[in-house]
Amino acid sequence: MNEAARLSGIFFEPGKVFADLAARPKWIAPILISILIALALVYAISTHIGWDLTVRQAIASSPRTADLTPEQREQAIASGTKVASILGWVGALLGAPFFVLIIAGVLTGLFNGLLGTELKFAQTFAITAYALLVRALFTALMILLIYLKPPEDFDLQVSPFSPAAYMNRHDTPKWLFSLAGSLDLFTIWAIILLALGFSVAAKKLSFTKSLTAIAIPWLIWVTAMMVLQSFR
Repeated sequence: MNEAARLSGIFFEPGKVFADLAARPKWIAPILISILIALALVYAISTHIGWDLTVRQAIASSPRTADLTPEQREQAIASGTKVASILGWVGALLGAPFFVLIIAGVLTGLFNGLLGTELKFAQTFAITAYALLVRALFTALMILLIYLKPPEDFDLQVSPFSPAAYMNRHDTPKWLFSLAGSLDLFTIWAIILLALGFSVAAKKLSFTKSLTAIAIPWLIWVTAMMVLQSFR
């Protein structure tokens, strides 16, 4: 398959794409696309929403800042705006390769160590990079929503494609809001693609076992976030 066929096929014929990647691992194109779309998101935040408003929303929703005086709140916003304006661009440049590296590394160890597969890291890295292209699609849709909604109505902390977007943050128990936010459509889609990709590359591993192996650490992470939020 050529690169254009892989990039389009991951959304329509992922099984064929993963079989091709298992034989000939490629990852540069999806990484570059993810970085470019992330940079576009940061640009949209900078020009349409503004880092000041973004930080204000984050501070307003954090219980740890509830006891701040107005002066302390403004100081926190000023310093947070400076930091966010820098980290936003750095995260856009490094975020995609970093998360692909971490996820591919963890899953390679999990599948080879516990399930007895013999996957090469080049294979798992390529599969992960392409599977996470659905997150790039999510980012692209977020950019569109940024320009469609008034800046003050846009909340970067809550995915509009999760049940949390339809809940009241202040009235909903924190653990439940955290759980709802984790049930994002694009996250579930990415998990399914990862499971399919790893089962195709491993050949003898069923999709069900692959999905279970990937879902368990994700559920552990979701549970940990729920517990953490319940103590805030």
